[in-house]
Amino acid sequence: MTAPDFLPTLSSGSHDAEQGEACVMEYVSLLAGEEWSDRPECTHPLLAHEARTTNDLLRDGDRSRLVPLIGRLFGTTDDSPELRARLRITQARQVVALIEPSARSRALVAIEHAETWIGRDGTDDDVREAFASAMGSAVAEGDLDPEHVEFHVGMSRMFPFALSPELKAAEAYALAALVVAHRVAAGECRADCANGPARARRMVKDLSGLIDVYDRVTGRVAVDVTPDQVRELADSLA
Repeated sequence: MTAPDFLPTLSSGSHDAEQGEACVMEYVSLLAGEEWSDRPECTHPLLAHEARTTNDLLRDGDRSRLVPLIGRLFGTTDDSPELRARLRITQARQVVALIEPSARSRALVAIEHAETWIGRDGTDDDVREAFASAMGSAVAEGDLDPEHVEFHVGMSRMFPFALSPELKAAEAYALAALVVAHRVAAGECRADCANGPARARRMVKDLSGLIDVYDRVTGRVAVDVTPDQVRELADSLA
């Protein structure tokens, strides 16, 4: 689906509805018939976060790459520890795909361990153990540019921000696997992660993959949105 010319222009940041511009998640709120927002209730928070991040990193000329995903992002309201764990494991595998194959084993072991926690109950001690294993994972050394190394090291610091009473063991170990993957990638990544626009173009594909996992886990069948439906929703907000 291409963006009809009666809708706002895709641009970075958040906007007022009257500005004539919108980020990808504001588009989603419009298509879903929700109040204008870059955090619509119709989209899973993890997917929405990745969409906003990708939207803001993309160059203006590349942002249209997100348009085919707009219709797939709304209606992703199911949530569970298993779903969040599988999404995080998918992110870890996406990072592993960037790593030199001969250096992937440590990250793959962490991913396989995380997968054993899917569907299992755990305790707060398990969550703390996952946190400790992630934070104790060594950063690989290599010959990457400092900006490239800092990107992966920075991404590996995400775990403390995810700690909450709602964090369950399966998701905690999935996060640990993602941390390990980034720490391995800090020395062995084959992509140009320090290049924001190039990374953002890859993130569009990764976001599509995350939505695929959401659909597979939840059994959701996404419904295509036609331009006529978009026009009707846009008119309802006029």
